[in-house]
Amino acid sequence: MLDSKLSASIGQPFSIKNVEDIEPWEYYEALRGDGPIVWDTQMNAWAVLGFEECAFIEMNEDRFRNPYQTVPPVVVEIKGGGRNITLLSGEEHMRMRRFFLKLMTPPLVEGYRNNQVAPTINMLMKRILAKGTGKADLTAEFGDQIPPRVIAALLGMPWEDDAMVARILHLHEEIMEVIGSGFATEDIRQKGLRVSKDINDMLLPYIRDRKANPRDDFISRVWTEAPSEFGDDLTEEDVVAICRELFLGGADTTVHGIANILYLVLTNADIRAAVEADRKTALSSAVEESMRLYGSVMYRFRVANDDCTIAGTEVKRDQRLILLHSAANRDPGKYACPHAADLARKPAADHLAFNKGPRSCVGMGLARAEMRDAVSAVLDNLSNVRLDPEAEQPGFKSLFMRSWRPLNVVFDVAR
Repeated sequence: MLDSKLSASIGQPFSIKNVEDIEPWEYYEALRGDGPIVWDTQMNAWAVLGFEECAFIEMNEDRFRNPYQTVPPVVVEIKGGGRNITLLSGEEHMRMRRFFLKLMTPPLVEGYRNNQVAPTINMLMKRILAKGTGKADLTAEFGDQIPPRVIAALLGMPWEDDAMVARILHLHEEIMEVIGSGFATEDIRQKGLRVSKDINDMLLPYIRDRKANPRDDFISRVWTEAPSEFGDDLTEEDVVAICRELFLGGADTTVHGIANILYLVLTNADIRAAVEADRKTALSSAVEESMRLYGSVMYRFRVANDDCTIAGTEVKRDQRLILLHSAANRDPGKYACPHAADLARKPAADHLAFNKGPRSCVGMGLARAEMRDAVSAVLDNLSNVRLDPEAEQPGFKSLFMRSWRPLNVVFDVAR
């Protein structure tokens, strides 16, 4: 049965905003009879619910552009500058993507697991166990802390600084609210400028230091290696823009991804049993299913370059498209039993959580590693861990970026 808050929305003009703070999937299923693409009255855009249609649009950027390609200067400033990879297109985007991929090769990611991920997880788990209470919130105290600390370490920043990490998490949440709104109002844009300046102010001391004193970290590699792709005229503003996306993209989505895989393991007995028995194949498949079922980013934007027809619907040139991944990843035309977690799905990674095509996530290997290692740490260290029946239960809150939270758990403590 539909949530009571949604029941009133059926039969009313459709909008993705109708499902803010509410589990959206039954709502989307009720709309599938209208086809894989429907008009969103509040967002003034076409919402694309079908997997095939979303994948096609993402794979064909020559026909459906990233909206950042034609944004006003204020949005460029909010994003940290013109060399932010999300703002680039064509050959310049491919050059920047090649540089990012050099930082995320499988052998390097394995090194990051050992040198950055493992120390972070170990420190956080020791803190939970040291309390001696047998209780924890696995979002606030654990999962939320891993990605920002790992990316801070990779950037050569003090990853053990609790105040800095809290500030990072707050700023990431703020900037993602601005991005998810589509920069829709002047108030939102002004908020974006304020948050962007705070992020830049946090990064700039390290960026300036690494230019004079290069080390073995991402910021130093931007200064020393990015010029091979972009020329010797790389400016401080360029480095800020490049590091901004490493800083943001390396943390925010994975925070939600960790929460969602932990929720799946904690609430699905069959999945948990399979993962406890097999920390390789079963755990990897569970990570993929958690991303398919829950994702992190609920939707992404594209713009039609010309008049076209999508699934029988006429889309006009320059109309916006909202690629509704949270619906497409449960498309019954693509997946059997789409609302169920199935570790036997093949190929397991055939979903939209990391995008498809030229803008697929360059950091997906590191994100998957952090999710797998977080689950293993919880199962290995927290005996008989389970959701606390007496504490606040998890909800799938927010709109643009989502995860199940809080994850209040109890576990057995040795006496």
